[in-house]
Amino acid sequence: MTRRTAPFRLDGRATTAACPTGLRTIRRAGCRAAAAVFLAAALTGCTAAANSGANGGSSPASDLDADCRATKSDTGLEVTLTVSPCPPTGGGVAGTAGVEVKDADGKAVSGAKVEINPEMPNMKMKGGNQTARPEGDGYEAKLVLGMPGDWRITVTVVPASGEKSTTAFNLTAKG
Repeated sequence: MTRRTAPFRLDGRATTAACPTGLRTIRRAGCRAAAAVFLAAALTGCTAAANSGANGGSSPASDLDADCRATKSDTGLEVTLTVSPCPPTGGGVAGTAGVEVKDADGKAVSGAKVEINPEMPNMKMKGGNQTARPEGDGYEAKLVLGMPGDWRITVTVVPASGEKSTTAFNLTAKG
């Protein structure tokens, strides 16, 4: 392995230092200190990323209540997602996503095209769009979460008349 040397000026004098980390330093001790700081920062970042789902770090908190339901509004529509089994289970176990869609007057919206798209943002995993079929006053789709962890379920509603609505729900699947 070859070391790179980088000439630079310190107090008007030309100085050269070699550092295997690629960081410019004045002395060898400075090189070790820079490497230690770099390693500590890298390990801290990895640890934070690994624990973010467990401690609520940068991962989104679950939007679901104790009954595994959540409601959000977009473009005049109120969308409620209900996940079964409760709590949601990862690992490829097939569950269901129930979707209720209401208009601004609180009336159920029928005849809409409803799709759900589960994705795991931290792992860049997508579950693929599932078209929901009409079920009672709402819609129902198969929901498969490939592994335990934090998921985002995007619900897209295209009413027979009206504007398209896209709403995202965060949830945590258990193992």
